[in-house]
Amino acid sequence: MSASSESHDQPRRCKFQRDWLRQLLQKHAHQHPTLPPDLQTKALVVAPMVDASDLPYRLLTRRYNTNLCFTPMIHAKMFMGKTNYRRKFWKEHGGMPPEDRPLIAQFCGYDKDVLLAAMKIVEDHVDGVDVNCGCPQNIAKRGRYGAYLMEEEGGDRIVEIVKHLTANLNVPVSVKLRILPSGIDDSLVLYQRLVDAGAAMLTIHGRNRHQKQRLQGNANWDDIKRVVQLVGHRVPVLSNGSISNMDDVRRCLEHTGADGVMSSESILEYPPLFTETNVESTKYKRTGPGRLQIAADYVDLCKQYPPDDGGQGSGLKCIRAHLHRFLHQDLQTHTNVRDEVVKTFTMEAADNVITMVREIHEKNEHDVSEEKLSWYVRHRGGCDDEDGGSGDAEEDDFAEEKKVATVQEEEDEGCPCDVFGEVCADDGDY
Repeated sequence: MSASSESHDQPRRCKFQRDWLRQLLQKHAHQHPTLPPDLQTKALVVAPMVDASDLPYRLLTRRYNTNLCFTPMIHAKMFMGKTNYRRKFWKEHGGMPPEDRPLIAQFCGYDKDVLLAAMKIVEDHVDGVDVNCGCPQNIAKRGRYGAYLMEEEGGDRIVEIVKHLTANLNVPVSVKLRILPSGIDDSLVLYQRLVDAGAAMLTIHGRNRHQKQRLQGNANWDDIKRVVQLVGHRVPVLSNGSISNMDDVRRCLEHTGADGVMSSESILEYPPLFTETNVESTKYKRTGPGRLQIAADYVDLCKQYPPDDGGQGSGLKCIRAHLHRFLHQDLQTHTNVRDEVVKTFTMEAADNVITMVREIHEKNEHDVSEEKLSWYVRHRGGCDDEDGGSGDAEEDDFAEEKKVATVQEEEDEGCPCDVFGEVCADDGDY
């Protein structure tokens, strides 16, 4: 009997009730008093992102209605084999601070025993663990993880991984996936096999691994709706893709019937994404904090949780990348600020960036209410450029820095980060 037929003939009962996610969100609901009533039982999630969903950033998003966060994608083999790598992502004694909950730790890898060993280290300090089956990068292909793991051995390997993890862990095991290149029908077969294997939640990015960067297109919410219809009565399903504001959140939830939405790129640029700002009811005006305030608050959190302290991800590399995204619109025309961001190798340099932008805003009588997303729309035919700059020129200026950072990351850690460009864990929600 093949692995495929065995999976269908002998489905496993999930260790966790269908409403485990709802119960988790309700337990922590007091942390989000401004969350609209219609969304209080829905998950508003920050995605797992290499060198992007670091602890200070997660804490920043939690101030603005994010009620569930994922860690950055963690390479399981390196987590087990390299002390310095593990220290980047995890505090050895007690895990993350209590205010960083609920939290799901995401790992990548293809060896079920290595994945289990890595997850065992964190399971007592998180609310769940997740297997990355979404990363579309070439390094994921070489490493046999991410979106390519979905296709290995006809899906048998990831199914066996989930069986092994769910049998030996005491927290919910979830899987973050894309649509298979062969289409949604084949994808649905695999998703059901994963639920039969014991997966407690699925997150579906509504694109296949070929849809990234300038070839991305819109996420297919119709496909995600079919996933909800197939397995949504058994496990929670999160929708990932094409979320730029709270209007999109509500449209997506209504269309797909999902238990929540996951955001990456849009919330990377503007962490208060899950608030009523830049939406139809505000006439698309920004009613939340401006980008400068967001950048300053993030830098302050980085001082509370400094880069050389365990669990902060890649430290100053993260800080440079976040400043670039938060302040993307300012960097289009103010090359002196852009140069300063590139040189941000100390906290003092980060403070200097904040000071420079504040002086520019004061001089120009900057109006926060007119701010719009800029970095997020760079693959959408240009950005809304309130200062008259062009999106493409800025990307060129960072090309060499991006290239060096990516090569170094691949050599040192086995998972890339494009410091001033793409999100490398799963290329996010776009």
